[in-house]
Amino acid sequence: MTTTTATLTRAEANARAHAEEIAASHEAWTFCREEGEGRHLSTEAKACLRYHEYDGTNHDEVADAIEESCRESALAVDVRSGWGPAGETMGPDEFQILLSTGGPALRIIGDLDNDSPTDARLEHQDWYTSWTQWRRGVDIEALEWFCSLFYFGG
Repeated sequence: MTTTTATLTRAEANARAHAEEIAASHEAWTFCREEGEGRHLSTEAKACLRYHEYDGTNHDEVADAIEESCRESALAVDVRSGWGPAGETMGPDEFQILLSTGGPALRIIGDLDNDSPTDARLEHQDWYTSWTQWRRGVDIEALEWFCSLFYFGG
């Protein structure tokens, strides 16, 4: 039996790689916060722990380092507000975290509920193409955790 695997575009490969990195970071962070109790880790999460010099005892330090590394991976964090009555101050109700630009570009967009991210979605774009949602292999819990690391307050 022959299986055909579709070739990913550059933008799709970029989206997949970032989604996998976010998932591995979340898995390693969760491992540290739970202090490694009874958890089997993926190869990617183990690599993340090694990168952050996990030694079996420095759970809090490594968890903090993973958070900081994730925050530093964003190129920009933006918010915007919708339509509202003139003269009334509105807080932000949408967010965007830009992860890469150019060809290919990648962002996370979503809604804000009292400055907390909800409904996070990963979108990719390449030269002369529209933003397209990337759904394959996205760990929604990890994506929402990643977004929660940023400040969106007005």
